[in-house]
Amino acid sequence: MKPLLARLALLLALAFAGVAVADEAPAPADASREILVMLRLPPPHYRSGANYGGAYADSAGSAARRRIADGIAHEQGLTVLSAWPMPAIGVDCYVLRVPAGADLDEAVRRLSADGRIEWAQPVHRFHALDASVKPVGAAARVSLYSLQPSARLWQLDDLHKVSTGRGVRVAVIDSGVDAAHPDLAGRIEFERNFVDARAQVAEAHGTAVAGIIGARADRGMGVVGIAPQAQLLALRACWEESAAVTLCSSFTLAQALQAAIVADAQVINLSLSGPDDRLLARLLDAAIARGAIVVGAVDAQAPGGGFPASHAGVLAVSDRVGVGASVLSAPGDDVPAPAPGARWNFVSGSSFAAAQVAGMLALARAVTREPAMRQSSAWVRFPADSPDGAAGYVDACATLRHSVPALDCLSSREEAARVPR
Repeated sequence: MKPLLARLALLLALAFAGVAVADEAPAPADASREILVMLRLPPPHYRSGANYGGAYADSAGSAARRRIADGIAHEQGLTVLSAWPMPAIGVDCYVLRVPAGADLDEAVRRLSADGRIEWAQPVHRFHALDASVKPVGAAARVSLYSLQPSARLWQLDDLHKVSTGRGVRVAVIDSGVDAAHPDLAGRIEFERNFVDARAQVAEAHGTAVAGIIGARADRGMGVVGIAPQAQLLALRACWEESAAVTLCSSFTLAQALQAAIVADAQVINLSLSGPDDRLLARLLDAAIARGAIVVGAVDAQAPGGGFPASHAGVLAVSDRVGVGASVLSAPGDDVPAPAPGARWNFVSGSSFAAAQVAGMLALARAVTREPAMRQSSAWVRFPADSPDGAAGYVDACATLRHSVPALDCLSSREEAARVPR
């Protein structure tokens, strides 16, 4: 009964995480005129019955803060669109719209000077990091396992003999995940949509990332996830602007991060990039302080690799070798992954390199309470003389061997080298 009770507790906590204190989350159509305003929550010891799991028991306090937000908006000629409690960092977050013709930066400055406000900031836009997508076929119901870079390079069969990620909660903060896909059926522990009012949305980027991390271990069809028994939390904070563009916002990402913290996610994957963001930085710090390992995809076009990969404590991952000593490199070229509608694609980009590392972290968390892999320096890289283009990429088998000494990477490689390809 204990696993069932634990799952029920998780579902209840997530169901009530961050109950909205205003309207539904705004549609993502245009955030260019929106500002986020943070109002302080009272210290926990002042709140009788406070629940920092996200249940919003302090209805009187929330109503009072809403009146303050409405008053501030009226004084500044703005409109309150929505609100969301962020108890993990001690604030209520309000979305205010700036009217056309008004100076958004000036509005932020005026709001920041108001003593009732913790801080104010614009709503930033973020984008997923996929370089290319090529369809495998309309319904390629064949095994793609041998085509996965991790199958050979990371000796995935050997890794799964010692860990499958069982019981590790991995938050996939991304676009919508196709939970009905053959590779993902029964693999999604919980879904939540922070973008719009729809319950479930199937989109390409989120489905690929979730599948790479935790697809079912069915070697007869489709792909095999790096951590095929991890508990996947599909938190939709991004949306498909077009077939080639997946976007997210500060507000939707913040809601998803709050939910991941409530769920006590042990690994959080963020295959996206954008500008530095104070709200998201505070939530990332809160997640890391609670023991989560956060993985961020590196944007090769952005200074410092882009945010959140550049944020202190986030494990930065690139699909390129030689990006920097603090950046992990993992294969990200033509990685087979599930796509909505029982399809599969070959995907490329840092998004999918990050997903593989997130899956690897789930394997490690399943066999050790506190893996050393939290720091990039703890990961083993393939040496310069490695065959088959492996040089510079992370060596997952050798890295996990620090936690599982019985894992024999060398013998498996020698045996694989004798098998003609």
